[in-house]
Amino acid sequence: MTAILAAIAVAIGISLGLLGAGGAIVAVPAFVYIGGVAVNMADGYALFVVAVSSFIAVVLQARSRLVDWKTISWFGPSTIVSLILTRRYLNDHVNDQIQMLLFGLLLLAAASAMLRRKPEDQATVVSPKPLLLSAYGLLIGMIGGLLGVGGGFLMTPALVLWAGLDMKRAVASSLVLICVNSSTGVAVDLARGVHYDWSFVLTFTGLATAGIIVGTILSRRIDSKYLRASFGWLVLAIGLTVLAIELVSLYSSYGTQS
Repeated sequence: MTAILAAIAVAIGISLGLLGAGGAIVAVPAFVYIGGVAVNMADGYALFVVAVSSFIAVVLQARSRLVDWKTISWFGPSTIVSLILTRRYLNDHVNDQIQMLLFGLLLLAAASAMLRRKPEDQATVVSPKPLLLSAYGLLIGMIGGLLGVGGGFLMTPALVLWAGLDMKRAVASSLVLICVNSSTGVAVDLARGVHYDWSFVLTFTGLATAGIIVGTILSRRIDSKYLRASFGWLVLAIGLTVLAIELVSLYSSYGTQS
């Protein structure tokens, strides 16, 4: 494993502990563009890394009692069912380049949602919308199954905007959902006979776990509005990078064919 990938692994852990998201959205591009891993394997590796590191974060967050279990009961079941079906029947049939382009577009949408509104305002005026959250869970499950992400970059905005949670409660609740979703995705892969490079995956996961401890400690000392802004700008930057790389690649391929 290169030093760059090792640094990214630690950064992923810090991101998960600090923001409740940012794990797979960093891991997938890193595996594909830096590690040279095929997209369909990279998304599985990312799910494993995020499953383990988010579990550690949930354990560290448990004492804070910030997890909103009622909201999770609205969101979780539909997300899991959708993820299983997508991972099992759809994932292998979508072109790698299309997957990465969709990945970039979804990141821009999530960043826009987080940067547009203030969580403090929403928490005081928004009434919980359980049916909307359940329906949105179907979409997140499909995205998670197709792109190999835990879904925190889409769940956290939804928990803030539609469940009326403040950022820190949204982060803690999102981590539980990320852990369950990612573990489900890995279980589906293993049941299908997918073989992971365990030496590589476990090393990367260990470094991410170290980072998540640091991120969780920092999250208790940083104001929610700064967490939200950091989250939004992080997702925006990664989305723009992914789109730029894939569009250049697409243009090059088109030019070669013509």
